[in-house]
Amino acid sequence: MTAANHDARLVEYALGTLPADERAELERELGTRLQAELRATREALTALSSSLPLQPPPSALRERLLASVHGPARFSPFIDRLARLIDVAAERARELLASLEHPGTWLASPGANIHLVHLVGGPACAGADVGFVRVTAGTTFPHHRHLGEEHVLVLQGGYCDSDGSHVGTGDHADMPADSAHEFTADPGQDLIYAVVVHGVEIPGFDMDAVLPRRG
Repeated sequence: MTAANHDARLVEYALGTLPADERAELERELGTRLQAELRATREALTALSSSLPLQPPPSALRERLLASVHGPARFSPFIDRLARLIDVAAERARELLASLEHPGTWLASPGANIHLVHLVGGPACAGADVGFVRVTAGTTFPHHRHLGEEHVLVLQGGYCDSDGSHVGTGDHADMPADSAHEFTADPGQDLIYAVVVHGVEIPGFDMDAVLPRRG
């Protein structure tokens, strides 16, 4: 594979327009290097978008880009990673991601501008609370303590953690047991993430209403 083809596939992977079979092939080829190369590719795309004159892409690529920006296909790059995170089959992960486009999927929570989707994970998630969380852009998720480990996969947007770190789209974040923090969703786009958490305390919240069902 030439360097140009490699770079082109990384760009389409980052944009969510790479076909599933090519995505899987690229994941096998890059292995543990994939996330680092994707992060560099996204940074390069951001820089290019502000420095180059706009030119229309080829029609076939344009159609794929539009399909990836609007509708359930935009979450397709996360199918395999979500399946591993919540221990379900890839097809089930695909269905769950597609459902995020429907407003009726989301349930209100006691927190202002915070909505939830409750899920049942696979055997590896037994005893954990599993689901999706949507935090309106610019909203601060209140300070809370993790009773057990938490594992997060960001599907859209990003957030600034109270420790000063930033977590963006495609990043995986872990919180250890007995850790505590708050975070603020980036402006401009709602934050959406998948979560597997082994217990959490949020002062003033009815946790039966906040937590997804246990798997």
